[in-house]
Parts: sequence; C-alpha cells; structure tokens
Amino acid sequence: MDNEIAKELTNQTSSVLDRAYDDAVHPSAVSIGDTASLIPRTVGVLLGRWKVWVVNGERNIDLAINQVAEKLEDVPEERLCEPAPNVVAPAIQQLSYSFDNEELRKLYVNLLATSMDRERRNGAHPSFVNLIGQMTPDEAKIMAWFAAGEGRDYIPIVDLRLVKTDEVIKYTWRPLLENYTNALDGIVELPGSVSLYLDNLERLGLIHEEQFSIDENGEYPALEQSEKILQLKETVTPDEGWCFDITHNVYRLTRLGRRFVECCVA
Repeated sequence: MDNEIAKELTNQTSSVLDRAYDDAVHPSAVSIGDTASLIPRTVGVLLGRWKVWVVNGERNIDLAINQVAEKLEDVPEERLCEPAPNVVAPAIQQLSYSFDNEELRKLYVNLLATSMDRERRNGAHPSFVNLIGQMTPDEAKIMAWFAAGEGRDYIPIVDLRLVKTDEVIKYTWRPLLENYTNALDGIVELPGSVSLYLDNLERLGLIHEEQFSIDENGEYPALEQSEKILQLKETVTPDEGWCFDITHNVYRLTRLGRRFVECCVA
C-alpha cells in the first residue's frame, strides 16, 4: 500500500511539475517567437526609406548616364575612352546620395563626361569627386555663377566692423558682419547663408579672399548702403573711442577653382 501511495504521489508531483514547466516556458517561447517575428518587420520599417534611397539612387545613376551621353554627343567617337576607376567609381557612388539635387548631379555628370574625353580627361582630377561631396546645391550654383561669368570674375564682399578712432592703421577691431554680399541674391536659395558658403568654398581651395581697392563698377557704395548694413548701424552704438569701418574685399577663383569650373561646371 505504501508503495502504491508513493507511486501516486510521484505521478502527481511529476504532473504538477510538467504543468509548471509548461506554464513557465511555453509563454516565454511564444513571446520569443513573437519578438523574433517582429524584428524583421521593425527593421524593415526603420530601413524602409533606404529602400527608396536605393531605388532612387539607381534611377539617378541611369539619369546621369543619359545626361553624360548627351554631354558627349558632339565628341567624336575616337576621342571617347573609359573613365579612370578612381574617378568613375566614387562619382557613381556619390551620385546615389544626391538623387534629389540637380545642381550636384550636374557636377558629377560633367566630371564623368570630362573623364571620358581623351582630350580633356587629364583635367578630371579624382579629388573633384570629394570636393563635390562636400558642397551644397547653393555652393554648386555659386561655382556655376563663376562659370557663367556674369561680366566679372569676382564676388565683391564687405566687412562691417568697429575700429578704434585713434589708430591710423586699423589693427584693432571688432567684427559686426563679415563676408557680406548681395551679388548672389536671386542666385542661391538661401542668401542668408552666403557667408558660410564662401567660407566652405575657400576651405575647399576653390576660391580665395583678397583685398580690393579699385571699384571700377561702383559696387561697394551700393553694398555699404544695403538694408542689412544700415540696420546694423542703427542697432549698434559704438563705445567712446570706437567708430564704424567697412573694408572692401573680393573672392576670386583659385587655380584649382578654375580647373574645377572647366572640368565640372562649364
């Protein structure tokens, strides 16, 4: 009898343990299964816009190839050549990043077209790909402005500053407004960012700033009387011993900048 009771208790205990194990493990297994099935869906959502990027990138490359073909229509077939790998490979990759920027795409297209013309390919320096990759669409427009000429080869700029009145040579000053120009109004989308654009193009080595003394076109008086300059003068009161001063400078293309324009813009 004792053996039978012991056997029954063993069976009951085993059954209880089995159910407890089932209850403890089975829901976790279901939960893990649900989580596992959710992970691909979540990743898919998070990467969804990159699917669009890949598709658009491919379309953009196709569009660029067609545009390169158009650029080379008038080039004799015997002048056509395979582009250098260190130009075409990064250019194609960068193209996929700029599918929504027509201005930047034009630069890549012109670079690729130049690199496929035997008579011009030496100008297609591999560094130009990286330069384009560090430019905004507005900066591309500025380089196109240089290429178009617009009747001059420089951008006039002024700096508004406070200087000490007792200094004959102004070597102590406080800047109020630097690199200001309205020459690019109507050219760029964000005129308020032109100073930043010019700084970046100078950093890239495409333009450089220099002093300008002869104002043949009479542009600086108009800059000095521009609304932005006059507003600053109204809102700022110089301390005693200080006065307003305006310097005249220009931004011109560097030698590298001229090569860039010939290869990627013109």
